[in-house]
Amino acid sequence: MKRGVVVLALLLLIPSAYSISIKELISRYSFSASSPELDVTGFTDSMIDKDNNGINDTLVFELTASNGNGNYIFVINLFDSGGVITSEANKTLNSGTNKINITFDSIFLTQAQFNYSIKIYSSTYSLKYRKDNIQTQIYRNYEGRFKILGVKDFKEGKTLKINLTLNSSVNLTSESALFLAYNGSVIFSKQNISIADSVQDLEFDFDSEAIKDTHYTGSFNITSFRLNKKIFKINSATAFYDFRDFASGSYISGFADTGIDTDNDGKYDLLQINADAQIMDDGDYDFLIALYDLFDNLVETRNVSQSLSAGERTIKFNINGSKIYDKKLNGPFIVKYAEVHHNGALEDKINDAYATSYYNFNDFDSPSLPDLKTEIIVSDGYHYGINNVAVTFNFKNIGLKRAFNVFTESFDNITFFKSSVFNILNAGSESSYQVNFTGISDFEISAIADLDDVVEESDESNNAEKIVIRLNNKPVLEPVSNITANEKDKIILVLSASDPNGDALSFAINSTKFYSGDNVFQWNTSSTDSGDYTFMATVSDGFLSDSAIFNVVVNDITENDMDNDGIDDSIDMLIGNKSSVNTATLNLSILVNGSSDLFQKFNKSSNVAFLDGNYKIMEFMFDFSAYRLNLTKITADKQLPSQKGSMLVRGLDMPNGSKKIMYVDKSLKFLKQLCIKDTKVASISNISKKCSRKDEVKITCNGKFTKSYRCTYNLTSKKYRVEGLKNTGIVQI
Repeated sequence: MKRGVVVLALLLLIPSAYSISIKELISRYSFSASSPELDVTGFTDSMIDKDNNGINDTLVFELTASNGNGNYIFVINLFDSGGVITSEANKTLNSGTNKINITFDSIFLTQAQFNYSIKIYSSTYSLKYRKDNIQTQIYRNYEGRFKILGVKDFKEGKTLKINLTLNSSVNLTSESALFLAYNGSVIFSKQNISIADSVQDLEFDFDSEAIKDTHYTGSFNITSFRLNKKIFKINSATAFYDFRDFASGSYISGFADTGIDTDNDGKYDLLQINADAQIMDDGDYDFLIALYDLFDNLVETRNVSQSLSAGERTIKFNINGSKIYDKKLNGPFIVKYAEVHHNGALEDKINDAYATSYYNFNDFDSPSLPDLKTEIIVSDGYHYGINNVAVTFNFKNIGLKRAFNVFTESFDNITFFKSSVFNILNAGSESSYQVNFTGISDFEISAIADLDDVVEESDESNNAEKIVIRLNNKPVLEPVSNITANEKDKIILVLSASDPNGDALSFAINSTKFYSGDNVFQWNTSSTDSGDYTFMATVSDGFLSDSAIFNVVVNDITENDMDNDGIDDSIDMLIGNKSSVNTATLNLSILVNGSSDLFQKFNKSSNVAFLDGNYKIMEFMFDFSAYRLNLTKITADKQLPSQKGSMLVRGLDMPNGSKKIMYVDKSLKFLKQLCIKDTKVASISNISKKCSRKDEVKITCNGKFTKSYRCTYNLTSKKYRVEGLKNTGIVQI
């Protein structure tokens, strides 16, 4: 949304380096011209004393012309320091040589020497002669001069007053005017004045309507003062004024615009122009705007009538969006004029009042019109090499109104042609027919509705459709050779194929052992991949395919990999898997850093956990960069059913400084303590019943340390958690 009042104008911009006077500008150029009908063969200038008082008072130009019969207008523009003075003479001349005098009253002159130009026109104002940049003689003493001594401005009531202080050396009664410029426009105050031979103030009034009609806020430029035929340049800025302070009648103070989508369909139903109005008196008001595009095409005129009380009011002008769409006009739009009428009398008018935001006609709802859509549906057998197709031609009206006299045509690029006409095609309805083609080869099929543009539509881009039908032929896969490789070899297979139709092809092999990039397949075999394999390679164009069977033999090779995890034992820091651990009582799984994948290289400190089902029975940190963990040497068992809770782990020697945590079932609730035998223990039965031997430690599970051990109890898992262990057997006592 934008808000404001604008005045539109065309500006000629001249760089500051060329900020010169009109006199200087013209003196640089010569626009001389003559014609067969008239030529000036001589020109002179002189000063005379017309009133015989002893002082020259008239500048006389004498022109010698060679001309044909006719009426001519002789014009001289005299460039004085205060501006341009013009004098002209109408003369009816006989063919031959004639002399013409043109005079200037000296009271309007201010300097000693002048540049001037001569222009001569026929009676129809056709230019017959021109000469520029002519210089007069020097005249130092002549009668009468005017001098502007100062200019003042002030507001009196609702009138802007300009006082011009003028020093005159003559008595004179003449027509005069003072000019104010603003925003590329000019207003003036005109009056007949009597000037005395003295210093005097000349008063020019700009009434309330003259200032209000400018709709301008700022300083005016007092550009010039005209006395008789003499223009005096002033170029003085007034004080700051607001047109609203001068208004006595109602006026428009600003505009704004917005698009309104009433039905939320993404298109504007209305372009709303809002005019801010200051109402001075209660009464009946009529507001009028005329909206145009930038190329002077009328969008719409709108009139709003309201009974209003005094105060600030907003007047809404709703422009029908479908009319903008129908006229195919684009913004910005211009409020070319706006008027306010009070009780039938004009109170305010603004020309070129406002420019809206940018709009495209397609931003607005289209009028309710039919919309013809052509659709071709082809049976898909040709994709699979079948040379018979059924083609259905659908002609739909997807618009909002019925369409009359809808002419349609369907044709191929060989011999088929069919035309039809639908007298009425209602909104939302369709008509169709089917044509069967047999024994086809490649061809094109087209259909169009309303070729001659008889039907006015909301959208004509979907009136036609063309489909290219190419009889598909299956791709041909080149033979795939059998492959023999050794374990740990990288097998790379490049598939190649051709397609008669030039279709894009995709390749596949029916095994996840191969991974592919387009037509290149790769299998990184491991030490466990030895064997004979049969695979099928396939190429497809999306519809038809070709395939080939090939064999791969992976030879078993002697290797230093005792656990067959594909990692050479010389660098394998974890030997074995969960099946390698000797146990008769555990449903064992092993995790390293939470992963059950033990067929990988381990080379850093990691958490190792042994689980019985879903519960941990042992965990510890193990530095795989310094030590090897051999699961084949480990034995782990817990108690048998209905026996005292116990856990025995042997064959796991913890490196110096490393300890493990073990978990023991509380299988007998009446037993409150544990006995730890933290040495190499062959069997739980090797632990004494009273935990009284030298290498045995009795511990209570209260979370406190007993020697280097600490025990806590988990109610959820019903297990004891014992920390600080190395080679361990634990049992309830």
